[in-house]
Amino acid sequence: MATILLIDEDHRYRRLLGDQLTRFGHLVTEIALHESGRTLSDLTCHTHRRPDVVIVDPVVPAVDGLLLMRLLCVASRRPVLAHSIRGIDDDVVRMLRAGADGFLPKPCPPTVVDACVGALLRRVPPAPPPAPSEVGALRIDVAGRSVTVDGRPVALTRTEFELLAYLAEHPGRVVPRSQLRTRIRAEGLPSAASLDALLCRLRRKLGERSTGTKYLHTARGRGVSLRPVPAREQITQTSGSDAAR
Repeated sequence: MATILLIDEDHRYRRLLGDQLTRFGHLVTEIALHESGRTLSDLTCHTHRRPDVVIVDPVVPAVDGLLLMRLLCVASRRPVLAHSIRGIDDDVVRMLRAGADGFLPKPCPPTVVDACVGALLRRVPPAPPPAPSEVGALRIDVAGRSVTVDGRPVALTRTEFELLAYLAEHPGRVVPRSQLRTRIRAEGLPSAASLDALLCRLRRKLGERSTGTKYLHTARGRGVSLRPVPAREQITQTSGSDAAR
């Protein structure tokens, strides 16, 4: 299994290819090319989990896709596969000279994309694990697949851990629910109700109460963020809970 970052402005093709690669056992994160600026920022963070391979279509009108691809190559320090409908020799040469490690014309059978990913990874070591993330008293160690709160271990299922680790890659940022569902789709949780149930179990295991949130914050209509509660807010929540009792 490889962790793949799939960047393509064509939503339908991106979703189709992402689903097919997921069936091959890969963990796929999909984004549009015009949204890759934030991803570039994430890839420069030492706590961010790097993809094993980046697949990108850099040919987009009104966007300097080759520049973005070059920046992705530098920021990710991972193999980059250019995957575009533009198969003219000069275009392919420009993509390869911009830093791509290979080129595949679009559309392409998913079996061929899967084989190319495997070929790249046979020649490049796996992505190094990120440093542990600390959010208040919560510590998430992706390399050791462990979570602690105040030094005490927290037992999580694989899906719960994947969700928490993904939120930890974007500390303090509201991650859209659709993005969370995409990340955990391989775990068999495609519906919003399943995501809600997963978040509820995760909050309970992290010691959060209905009267106060410590780490997992829901932004109504937007998504979920992982961040510590400021000390002043913790005092307010504690006081409110005491008053309720």
